Amino acid sequence: RSTLFPYTTLFRSPYRGAAGLSIEINGNGSTRRMDCADTLINLFPGNAVEGGPANLFLRRHASSARPGVEFTPLLGPRSPTRVQLREADNRWVGKGAWHDIRYAITLTLSETAAAWFWQVTLENLGEAEQEIDLIYAQDLALSPYGTVRLNEYYVSQYVDHTPLAHGARGCVVASRQNLAANGRHPWCVIGSLRRGAAFATDAMQVHGLASREGVAPLALVAGLPSQRLQHEHSMVAIQDERLRLQPRAAGVLGFFALLKGDHPAATSLEDLAHVDYMEIGRASCRERV
Repeated sequence: RSTLFPYTTLFRSPYRGAAGLSIEINGNGSTRRMDCADTLINLFPGNAVEGGPANLFLRRHASSARPGVEFTPLLGPRSPTRVQLREADNRWVGKGAWHDIRYAITLTLSETAAAWFWQVTLENLGEAEQEIDLIYAQDLALSPYGTVRLNEYYVSQYVDHTPLAHGARGCVVASRQNLAANGRHPWCVIGSLRRGAAFATDAMQVHGLASREGVAPLALVAGLPSQRLQHEHSMVAIQDERLRLQPRAAGVLGFFALLKGDHPAATSLEDLAHVDYMEIGRASCRERV
């Protein structure tokens, strides 16, 4: 059994996972708030009118029949997604269609760790091959709620982002809050369930300034720059490798994120072990979809 929600609805009972992880989602699919114990994960709360900074973007690349790159957000008020809450297992599901691509989105919380998974199933309904990819953008605070709300930009400047190269998952980004809260330094890692091809670490790289005037965000057209920038709007973005979908074919893409409540040392290559750990959660997530 599932319930279809209007755009302005807020799922007031948050999804709860392991280790105190909870996520509140607006009726249009935008993220309102992400918490784990006393740590606020996202930097800016999303709302039903404007959505929020966190999003999944579906991109369709140029072909002989059409030039350029087209994209659409899959979450929030500008997306074609219809949102559902599956009451049987308290899971968030979104479905929609765009340019002969039918898709279904599932948000799953881990049962064993403070981790979440976005999975997107795509089906090409057209008569021609389509080359597509996904970009996941997640704003990060990793600080207590009160500290973040006092000054988001101040908090943002203390988040240290470190890109790492994983043998199977490609590029991942680990983020550590260097401004200690109660003696702890929250840390997370975000990557692709397939293979990350590029990354960004600040909203300036994803949206730029021209997007305020209605111009398409540069990174969504040209791709993520794969350069570390630590400005005033902490955001991790991962660009998945491209997928060629033949007519009537389907594919599954997605992303993972793992949060650690305290990471005393700076990020290092040893932290790739956390990505290996996520392989177990990835298999469990796939079985439940």
